[in-house]
Amino acid sequence: MDANHSLGQPRVQISRSALLHNVATVRRQLRDGVKICAVLKADAYGHSAALVADALCNYSSTGAEAPVVDALAVATIEEAIALCEVDVPVMVLRPVENVYLGRERDKLEAAIHEGWTLTVCSPEAAGDVARIAAKCGVRARVQVMLDTGMAREGAPLDSAERVFRAIEAHASLRLVGVCTHFANSESCDDPLTTEQLKQFDAATSMRAWKSPALVRHAANTAAMFFCPESQLDMVRPGLGLYGIDPSGWPNADRSLKPVLKWTARLHMVRTVRKGESIGYGQTWTANRDTRIGLVPVGYADGYLRAFSNRAAMMVHGKAVPVVGRVSMDFTTIDLSGVPEAEGGDVVTILDNNARSPASVYTLANIADTVPYEIFCRIGARVARVGVEPSVVEDALTADEPGVQRDSA
Repeated sequence: MDANHSLGQPRVQISRSALLHNVATVRRQLRDGVKICAVLKADAYGHSAALVADALCNYSSTGAEAPVVDALAVATIEEAIALCEVDVPVMVLRPVENVYLGRERDKLEAAIHEGWTLTVCSPEAAGDVARIAAKCGVRARVQVMLDTGMAREGAPLDSAERVFRAIEAHASLRLVGVCTHFANSESCDDPLTTEQLKQFDAATSMRAWKSPALVRHAANTAAMFFCPESQLDMVRPGLGLYGIDPSGWPNADRSLKPVLKWTARLHMVRTVRKGESIGYGQTWTANRDTRIGLVPVGYADGYLRAFSNRAAMMVHGKAVPVVGRVSMDFTTIDLSGVPEAEGGDVVTILDNNARSPASVYTLANIADTVPYEIFCRIGARVARVGVEPSVVEDALTADEPGVQRDSA
């Protein structure tokens, strides 16, 4: 991020202390020896993969030495390239296919040289990676993804052995892992999760027994909590790492802490007279003289149009309703309950208090979606900053100590 960042610019604050707390919470749920692979795809679900990777690999909590996770996972090679330098293995989850198209070969060569783990789902893909690795003079690390019921990416179970044998036939490949993905793990005790795990175990247990170094992994955050037997050798927490409970609502027993807080300053305050309407479509009309605040975020920044006349923001610790339609660049709020509010005051758009009226849980419920989407939609023009545990998180000065800017 540019050092000349405007003080009034909306920004997302990423709390390292909350992030490290969540890793420790996850670690306590695991059996001895189970590894943690932190999922950083989609720019760490909108949290800034660079900031999150740096926190996980270079910071520590409760006396534990950094890194506090055992591996990182991203969706694409491009996402791996964008990470800061890390001292843990990096896994690319999107399966390799059609590697000779366009610039794909160059990216595969870079990934192989970096030692990142590539995912394959077919003998043909394994052969393509093997030929590139052989030309590079490097033994490529690969893992096999199996489809156990998600019906998305992954090798069908009846072809899994063919993929394993194709990898073993190439000296330029090293099989380091095998994985799958659950379709409905957010539903506690769902029979499909049990069946998927059973099929995955049947397809991989003998091979894992013959190769003790092979890492088997299947569990996301929900499966890790709701189906402990799915932890296997490694888990892949994503949303839980960022402090969101897999049940879709805060849970005191798991005590996860939301990592992200989205703030801006009131761009201006004005009075709308009784009977006057606000915004596109004139969807809100004042029933009395009303002080209205203008917040410089809109749907172009990821604050959804669905929040129009339904959501709330926080000003001086009080919930204030969104009034009128959310537009591309601005949102208007009713400041009647906060008479002391004035231009330049801090507005919390998305709160890191899980029970706030402006929490990601509440916003996801309003938009009839999941917290993943709320986070991922926060746009690139909203600056991300990493906040040290000792820093008051709603301080907005550009030169505050302990705040790291995302350089992306």
